[in-house]
Amino acid sequence: MDNVFFGNDRFELMVDTRGYRPEELKCTVGPNTIEITAQKQEVSAGAQRILETARSYQLPQLVVPQQAVCCLSSEGLLLIVVPWQK
Repeated sequence: MDNVFFGNDRFELMVDTRGYRPEELKCTVGPNTIEITAQKQEVSAGAQRILETARSYQLPQLVVPQQAVCCLSSEGLLLIVVPWQK
């Protein structure tokens, strides 16, 4: 479940990251993209398994990526907010 919102003063992206802990997530905001990677290790019956996922999103042209803010809700939803240029 990914949701995109175009507000009057900001662009918002909400990404479902349930199942991953905060330390297993990485959010990188570049000049034109947002990249989200998640990696976790599971050990079961002596076997180790690494789960990894990555997503990339194109930013709208008129945002200020240097002012992006990322926050993770207790429900596991990652919210990225990027203001529009003034």
